[in-house]
Amino acid sequence: MNYLVKGATILHPGSIYHQQQKDILVSDGVIQKIADSLDESNAHVISGIKLYCSIGLLDIGTHGGEPGYEHRETMDTLTQAALAGGYTALAIFPNQKPVTQSKADVSFLKIHSHSNGVQIYPIAALSKDNKGQDITEYYDLVAAGAVAISDGLIAVQDTGLIGRALQYAATAGVSVIHHPDDSYLSHDGEMHEGVMSTSLGLKGVPDIAELQMLQRDLLVLEYHNGDIIEHCISAARSVATLEKAKSKHQNVHATVSYMNLLFTDEDLSDFDSNLKVLPVLRSENDRLALIQGLKSGIIDAIVSNHKPLDEEVKNLEFTYAHAGAIGLETCLPALIDGLRDHMELETVLAKLTSNPRTLLNLPIPAIVEGVKADLCIFDLESDWVYSSKSSKSMSHNSPFIGKSFKTKVVATFAGGDVYVIGAE
Repeated sequence: MNYLVKGATILHPGSIYHQQQKDILVSDGVIQKIADSLDESNAHVISGIKLYCSIGLLDIGTHGGEPGYEHRETMDTLTQAALAGGYTALAIFPNQKPVTQSKADVSFLKIHSHSNGVQIYPIAALSKDNKGQDITEYYDLVAAGAVAISDGLIAVQDTGLIGRALQYAATAGVSVIHHPDDSYLSHDGEMHEGVMSTSLGLKGVPDIAELQMLQRDLLVLEYHNGDIIEHCISAARSVATLEKAKSKHQNVHATVSYMNLLFTDEDLSDFDSNLKVLPVLRSENDRLALIQGLKSGIIDAIVSNHKPLDEEVKNLEFTYAHAGAIGLETCLPALIDGLRDHMELETVLAKLTSNPRTLLNLPIPAIVEGVKADLCIFDLESDWVYSSKSSKSMSHNSPFIGKSFKTKVVATFAGGDVYVIGAE
């Protein structure tokens, strides 16, 4: 089928059409024509009030469900949710059951038959069973298709282990993705340690739990070399530490969860368990520092931190609820709407599209005639409501259920798999 995107402003610095308003004709999964005005009577027309076109988004550190947790998310629902949010590629964390730690595990994810055209990039386990004791077979895992090494949001407490991981991952040609968290300092914490945690009577997680582990990682990195991505940082002091480290080393990178750019600990006043996430939501000062870190290039990428959870572990009193929220469908709209006064649209898109691919040494799609269509089409002036009914994800643990947005993904092109999205 033919699809005609009408009057979309292309935002992709790698394209000769960057910042130009064009019509785009896609046929059989390929960009056939790009021009000021196109007329195709047999095409399905995609239009909007303030339409933009970028390459498809890539998410680093997506939590899937399949295998092992299909009651939370299958590969089919995961990739449908991805397409609904403009994502055409996912780098999936290894925290499945079984853990992604063998060539067969990597192949299962990489060539899954129900990926709906979304490119799947497996991230292999840093340690066996994600227990933080022994490293896995990095060479075999990378040869099978793993793009990075990580234990997901489980921080490695053993300093010797993280050092060995950096050494072996470097020789295998991939980065270590590590979430900095000293569990001895954050243990049983439920929210950011501060005035709000005291007033709500909840145990707090101090920012030094993140800061101390980050500083340890940087010291080990300096000693062993390698390449590390500090995943989902949340604190202002972490941004300052990374700024100093990046001024000396080119092999230090960082990501941030979009939730930490939009919410703070003050939003927990009504004990909404869908705002109980990892990393915890911190102060307004931390939030603003993270935004500034993105603008200055200290933080390289924004992630959805998508973590599907079932009702049995999420719809509980705040203290007992598991941490995590889904985010693939709402990341782009929430960021554009929520950061309109803080960040340029081009900066937001770069942190969601080209930068994540660069971190993982993956090819960046092009927006030119004759190439596979890898596109996200979104409208900045299209009111819609995110609901459980319209959500493509199997789980519904999101603080945005019932919330209104102005920015809406209207279509996602993943080669021959084309999805025209409409809120229900």
